[in-house]
Amino acid sequence: MFRTEPMAKIRLICLQSDLEHVIEIFHKSGVVELRKSKLELKEEQQSELSNKLNELLVKVEGAVSILSFLDKKKNKKENFSINKIKHMSLSELSKKITTDQSIAEIYSLSQKEKDIEDEIKLLNYAKETAQKFFNIKVNFSKLKSDILSIKAFELETKNFKKASKKLKKETKNKEVEILSCKNGKKTSLIVAAPKTISIDDLLKEFDAVELDLSSKYLSGTPVQIINYSKKQINTLTNTISSIKQRLTLIKKHSLVKLMSYKEMLSIELSRANASLIFKKTDSTAVIEGWIPKKKEQLLKTQVEKTLKNNVFIESFKDDELAPTLINHPKFLRSFDYMIEFFSLPRSDEINPSLIFIISFPIFYGLMISDVGYGIMSLILSTIIKKKTDPNGLMYNTATLWQLNSISAMFFGFLSNQYLGMPFNQYFTSFQGINWFSDISYIAVISIVFGLIQVLLGLVFGFINEYHHHKKKLAFAKLTSFSLVLFGTFAIAGGLFGALPYNITLISTVVAIISLIATLVLSGERALEVIDLISHTLSYMRIMGFGLASVIIAFLIDFAFTPKLSDGVVVFIIYLVIFLLLHVLNMIVSIFEGLVQGLRLNFVEFFTKFYEGGGIKFKPFSYKRVYTKE
Repeated sequence: MFRTEPMAKIRLICLQSDLEHVIEIFHKSGVVELRKSKLELKEEQQSELSNKLNELLVKVEGAVSILSFLDKKKNKKENFSINKIKHMSLSELSKKITTDQSIAEIYSLSQKEKDIEDEIKLLNYAKETAQKFFNIKVNFSKLKSDILSIKAFELETKNFKKASKKLKKETKNKEVEILSCKNGKKTSLIVAAPKTISIDDLLKEFDAVELDLSSKYLSGTPVQIINYSKKQINTLTNTISSIKQRLTLIKKHSLVKLMSYKEMLSIELSRANASLIFKKTDSTAVIEGWIPKKKEQLLKTQVEKTLKNNVFIESFKDDELAPTLINHPKFLRSFDYMIEFFSLPRSDEINPSLIFIISFPIFYGLMISDVGYGIMSLILSTIIKKKTDPNGLMYNTATLWQLNSISAMFFGFLSNQYLGMPFNQYFTSFQGINWFSDISYIAVISIVFGLIQVLLGLVFGFINEYHHHKKKLAFAKLTSFSLVLFGTFAIAGGLFGALPYNITLISTVVAIISLIATLVLSGERALEVIDLISHTLSYMRIMGFGLASVIIAFLIDFAFTPKLSDGVVVFIIYLVIFLLLHVLNMIVSIFEGLVQGLRLNFVEFFTKFYEGGGIKFKPFSYKRVYTKE
């Protein structure tokens, strides 16, 4: 319950002739994470097969990528019916891919499209350049000379006069010709000067941008260039449309086939590369890896049956940290995601997932405590889930938000809050907890939650430290437990008179002794003692943020609850303000509920025992979508 999946390290020794069968069994079972053996044996080298598979995979992936890109610009998704193809042998698969005409046509059409797009860019540049000189008489095809340097520039109109003066001054009007065309805030100019004069340097201070006159389409007058470019662009654009139509047709008929090629190649390449992890002798191969203990015997039976006992397989212990595997129902995976986002638990420490799964919704629900806010939260979180990536942070946060919304509605019912107003009396006799008159009870409940979670964290800390053979720190966790428990009793009796004098006195003495013992045992961690009481009191934020939300909702209701007796116009205005303010209060409450709920778990609770930094279990496996065995 509080541990990650128990793992076993296994070692398998087989004949090299059986290695391919063993790899296939491991791959199909999908329960072993492979490791390179520490035994002093020879290592396998990259094979020609791996290189060949890589080449084929790159070829197929490139074709798939070209087809997939067709819909990305339109954000369009298409659903294809999938008739799964039987997994082919390597020789058959290689032959199929090599002779597949659709792959060759995809690459040919894609290259043709790129070439046409490059031509369109050149034509557009020529057209834009010609437009800059539209109002002057110039023939670009004649702007060539063996004697003169002829260049075109564009600069701010306000700088043109200064630039022109500088050109004439620096060149002393020696064979310098300037043609200019004003286009609003910009002025374009063509300068012809002897090659000995550096026109670029002279115009540098005016932020002049040089225009490229070498384009093959800059031939003729501006009008001729513009008309020709428009006509050619239109023709080439139509050609691209034809290419895309052809690619779309190929996609419709060939994408599933190409995806099946890709899947088969990926599986075969994964198996071929797996051999690089193994060690070997002249006749045998050694395979090691981690496997969930509950699946160990099943794998052993399968291997021994397939290889007819011509194999040796055993589990053994070494000093390597086992990878972490957490198995929870699918609807709880978002809780695991958040813990992993914080830090994955180590396989040799307490897994706090279950406590987090229980406590987070409770803390959130208490801080929101409103049925109306819970319903709005559920609607918004559902919308976010539909719009986001299932493997992303937003999706998993929204999933938690959905589950927490139910908790907010439950606690909203208990506190009789419906957008800050009581409604229980209309359908039940239960009047609920009053946030104003029962605030002291809510404060006690918050402290009790904090006390339970901090004490539980210290118990987990004792187990972890003891398991890691750090007995001194382990006993420091026990004395910390005593300090927090009896310190709370002492404060409750001494400051609030909640306990009899004798119990208060004994609790105070025990708390002081526990404090001294904790300081002595903790060593360099002694300063953590300061956090013990402050972290417990930190759970008062549950009451604080919950009360703030309730008060704001009450004030909104008091000031802006719409009434039909005030007239239709006033009613509508007040209704809009009423809903808007409640939405804003809900957003603030939700944000605080999520942030503070995570904080109480990750800071106040986890720090008592949690080390994290685990290595996620990644079995040697595959998933078939387009193919079958």
